[in-house]
Amino acid sequence: MKQLYFILIIVLLASCQDEEFFEQVEDTTSLSSQSELSNLISRLTQNPTAFDDFIDNTNSLRLEFPFEVILNSETTFIITEFDDYRILIDELTDIPNDYEIDITFPVDISLPNYELISVENQAEFETVNAGVEGSTEINCLEYNYPLNINIFDANNGFTNSRAVQNRAQLYNLTQSLKLNNSFYQIIYPINIFIEGQNESITSNLELNAAIQNLDSECFNPSIFDDNDSSRLQQFITFITSGEFRIITYINDDAEDQTLVYEDYRFTFNTDNTIFVENLASGDTFTGDWLAEIDDDELVFEIDIEESDVLEELDEDWFVEAFANPSKIELIDEDDDSGEQSLLTFEKI
Repeated sequence: MKQLYFILIIVLLASCQDEEFFEQVEDTTSLSSQSELSNLISRLTQNPTAFDDFIDNTNSLRLEFPFEVILNSETTFIITEFDDYRILIDELTDIPNDYEIDITFPVDISLPNYELISVENQAEFETVNAGVEGSTEINCLEYNYPLNINIFDANNGFTNSRAVQNRAQLYNLTQSLKLNNSFYQIIYPINIFIEGQNESITSNLELNAAIQNLDSECFNPSIFDDNDSSRLQQFITFITSGEFRIITYINDDAEDQTLVYEDYRFTFNTDNTIFVENLASGDTFTGDWLAEIDDDELVFEIDIEESDVLEELDEDWFVEAFANPSKIELIDEDDDSGEQSLLTFEKI
């Protein structure tokens, strides 16, 4: 009997130690797979698919070397390495923006999760593209691998440790953990590289700050910066791949109306319609949106006429920034008074 009591005491002490350990981890270094920082980590490690969207018109897929394209049905370019893009870009800068680039099929493509697929024609390409959520990748920051990670289940129980060797492993690990609503702990310190500069990171707080402080260009990756249609396509892909809420709305009378919209959720559909739901009342509304380049400005037009509250948002908004890291920052200036309205959506 004494032995039984002794065993029970040992088990209880171990249980308390495990609980105390996890509470400590939760406060310092552990991460929910559903957290915003975990989402940023995934965006930093997904397969880079946005840089060639000026060719394939999608930032969800990546054309794998080698491949061939034809410019304006006349000039053939064979892309066998990254430097070959510069030859094509130099050609594009000398012609109007209404150029046409045709991909020569068959071609290999890869997805944000690094899966490789061979497609035989444009129809197959479009089918694959339609089934992939738009990329929201971030670049400019790289981890120094390997990274050591402890994994916990949804009930905070320790399951195993992993030594992650590369971007693909880290991306697919975070996605798998997200499906299971798991937790994980990055073993700090880690080293990161920002534009080639080494930096030591000792906590989730420091990692989050490093990501948030990246230049805005890092959240909108493109190797053809002069292409307005590329930026437009990136914006459209970003807004049509999730649900948004309003986190800032200040009208042109300098009145902060943000709280008025705290229960509203916005979905911008690919057919240019808007679906809005008020979570508090259950009411739903519809409208239309349009994104276009006007005088080198990216303009986002919102039109919702079924609600007086939502109709306040009906403007041709200038897009100041987007996907940095998960927001759309909009400005509208009153032609008469010169006062500005500020509207910020955040992807949920």
